[in-house]
Amino acid sequence: MSLRGDLASMGLEDIFQLLAVGRKTGVLELKGTLHTKRVAFQEGHITSIWSSDPREYLGQYLLTFNRITEDQLQEALSAQEDEQQLLGRILVNRQLVTEHEIRRIMQLKVEESIFDTFLWSVGSFKFDEGVGAHQKSMLLSLDVTGIVLEGARRLDDWKRIRRVIKGGDAILSALSEAIAERLPLASEDADVLSRLNGIKRVDQLVIEIRMPEYKVNKLLFDLYERGMVGIVHAGGNLGENQSLQLQRARALVEMQNLKEAQEELQRILTDQPWHLDATKMMAVVQVLLDEQRVELDLVPEIAVSLDELMTTNLGPNEAFLASRVNGLWSIRDILSMVPFEPNECLGIFSKLLKRGILRDTHLPREAINPKPRDLEPADLGIPLPTLPSRPLSLSSSQERLGN
Repeated sequence: MSLRGDLASMGLEDIFQLLAVGRKTGVLELKGTLHTKRVAFQEGHITSIWSSDPREYLGQYLLTFNRITEDQLQEALSAQEDEQQLLGRILVNRQLVTEHEIRRIMQLKVEESIFDTFLWSVGSFKFDEGVGAHQKSMLLSLDVTGIVLEGARRLDDWKRIRRVIKGGDAILSALSEAIAERLPLASEDADVLSRLNGIKRVDQLVIEIRMPEYKVNKLLFDLYERGMVGIVHAGGNLGENQSLQLQRARALVEMQNLKEAQEELQRILTDQPWHLDATKMMAVVQVLLDEQRVELDLVPEIAVSLDELMTTNLGPNEAFLASRVNGLWSIRDILSMVPFEPNECLGIFSKLLKRGILRDTHLPREAINPKPRDLEPADLGIPLPTLPSRPLSLSSSQERLGN
């Protein structure tokens, strides 16, 4: 059985139920604007999922639940290169987590990754019957009915949330008087409220808290309905609707995944050689590809004072990466533990080095010459949207994080 199509014409609920009722074995590939996911089925049950979204790797979930530290994750990933074992097995052997905790978090990871696909507005699907999971992993056996019901419920919630919090660029503020009347607060509510300052965007909160986008938005929406937060900026200014190919190309450029963006744009230009936006974007991509060269073994350090850093205009992903720079970790080390794509990270590091915010610990400060301002996509008239950080495909060592 070969099944393929567009998610706009056949919803995920119908696809999952068809595979469950037919007791199918194979792999369902779901391709969205930013990410690709592969869901493995065994006789109609979900057994595992692979995702190209770095936020959905096992290491990120373990950090979210404070089961390990970033240092411990980085050390385990380094050991993984030599030991060629699953990340979970290495952490269990080091007695940092138990097998029960790994299995529980793996199930949560699989469920959350699937629930996320129910919120996709565009995408395609393909089911290859008889194909096994593409990599060795811990196998589960999840009932599709519960997954479909929860996915449909979240989609309904998402539509209500998006009427109020319209995008990752939304900004909310905590209302102290209303909060005081509702003390004590649940720990999750208190954590989110403590981070709201009337300036921070929702997509920044998603990065800081290391929580799925849906859950952060749902927490904020519930707090809004209870009168504990106010809307400073509703957001949603992420650009006009474009073709799926052009949306994907714009998103890939935004994430500094330049080679994939180049390939996507080339497909557009093959069909439409005079496509103006695609032609302009291709020129930007070529310039950025020429500039994006950073050594993975480079050990960066902050090159400005703390006061300068605090007043520097940094995007949410730039600020997150800068906060991981300690003068000891190499760029390769940092890439292994952050929830972003390597290509996106390399683009950010390249920019921060050129702006003089970071420097190589092996170079004296006077050896670094100031560089001219980076060429931005806007300089060529391309209004790239500011997307929520969703980061994709990682190096082989990072891909094994999903096991």
